[in-house]
Amino acid sequence: MGGYLREIFTSIQGEGIRIGRRQTFIRFLGCNLSCNYCDTPETQKMDGPFLHKKVVYSNPVAVEQVIALIEEKEVSVTGGEPLLQIEFFEFLLQELKKKDICVYLDTNGTLPKLLARVIDLIDCVALDFKIPTATGRPKLWTEHEDCLSIAREKDVFVKMVINENVLPAEIDTACAIIKRVDENIPLIIQPVFDCIINSILEIQKKALEQLPNVRIIPQMHKYLGLI
Repeated sequence: MGGYLREIFTSIQGEGIRIGRRQTFIRFLGCNLSCNYCDTPETQKMDGPFLHKKVVYSNPVAVEQVIALIEEKEVSVTGGEPLLQIEFFEFLLQELKKKDICVYLDTNGTLPKLLARVIDLIDCVALDFKIPTATGRPKLWTEHEDCLSIAREKDVFVKMVINENVLPAEIDTACAIIKRVDENIPLIIQPVFDCIINSILEIQKKALEQLPNVRIIPQMHKYLGLI
């Protein structure tokens, strides 16, 4: 069984609650969204080469080949959207678990049925709340709440990417969803890279009126010049 991947590389986690931890990243091809701020537009379609340490390979990639390239005991599975390749993803997760590798899933939080299928094989979930003012996409609140309800028993946090156009109603809705599922789930407010948001401290303050754990964390790997 093969999957369509963009790349495998080792770096530090640059976002969210595990920031700074060394991980091997497996970046999947294919996405069901096309957000305005996407920093990996080459992953939106399920085509193109697979890259590892500047060597170009062809897709699809066998699970055995993926396992052989993993250097760390913690793996970040990202994309694109990994859940779109559910058969391959599930098989890969099963093989990772056999090797006692910690799995960190970065998902756009729009595919609850697919997430439910593999959630028992995942350790940590970075669940994006895609807000319309930043993504340019329609509202996805129902899908996000369903996914968060599925992931609530895991080490899960909500990541919300914002720009200067963020609306107070979007902050309120995101906080209300988290509070309904579990108010102790962390909310990470992530400014779009190189975007100045003068009101960001007020945004955090407003969110803290509803949730106990709200943090502002930019994409640190970009500031460090890492992948």
